[in-house]
Amino acid sequence: LLGVEQHNTFSRSGNGEAIRLFSRALDLDPTLVRAWTELAYAYSIEACNGFGDDLNASIAKWRWAAENALRLDASDSTAHNCFGDLMGCLGDLEAAERAHRRAFECGSNHADTLALLAGSKALVAGDPAEAIPLIERAMRLNPLAPPWYFGMQGRVLFTAGRYRDAIAALRRSTPDSPHMLIFLMLAHAREGEGAEAAAIASRLRTEFPGFSVDGFIAGYPVTNPDAVRAIRDAAKLVAIR
Repeated sequence: LLGVEQHNTFSRSGNGEAIRLFSRALDLDPTLVRAWTELAYAYSIEACNGFGDDLNASIAKWRWAAENALRLDASDSTAHNCFGDLMGCLGDLEAAERAHRRAFECGSNHADTLALLAGSKALVAGDPAEAIPLIERAMRLNPLAPPWYFGMQGRVLFTAGRYRDAIAALRRSTPDSPHMLIFLMLAHAREGEGAEAAAIASRLRTEFPGFSVDGFIAGYPVTNPDAVRAIRDAAKLVAIR
């Protein structure tokens, strides 16, 4: 639980502490599927946020943790979703879609799985149009939605072109996450709010010097063509790497 709390800050320090805590838990009991899955997501966050020094090393650890989770429990829906995102990162979109389908089959009534899957549908592989009902169902299943649900909702709405709604959702998300900040910046840019977008761009440069639009696209990964286009087009409207 302490690892999840740190992980859900989506900050560099919090993610590093989450990796330490999950690794310690697995030293004590290497059969803890939840710890392997959360460790895999922590390494995925390290990859897409530029928190590590070596992107390929972060991706390799992401794969190692996700595969261990699935080896221990082939019905774990969040592990399948995490593995699907990994396959997207490696360029195998067919494998990504298969893993995401399996995630839904195993977790169609699991709110966290549906929230994660919504983000994956919007940005990684599959039909982005399916993302909005998934995040809406996740929030119905978990009315006490944690902040990261709103981060997922914000990126889904941004990809759908609903920029004002995306801003409202992102304002309820994790405040120190570069994921939240990039989509908030891009949504403000799309709404013609240049000053707000520029202020967020400045914060990204100062607080997350290793973060870039290209790095986010490569590491998340963002592989759905419409999502890639939406992000790149909006990024042209604001001075950001």
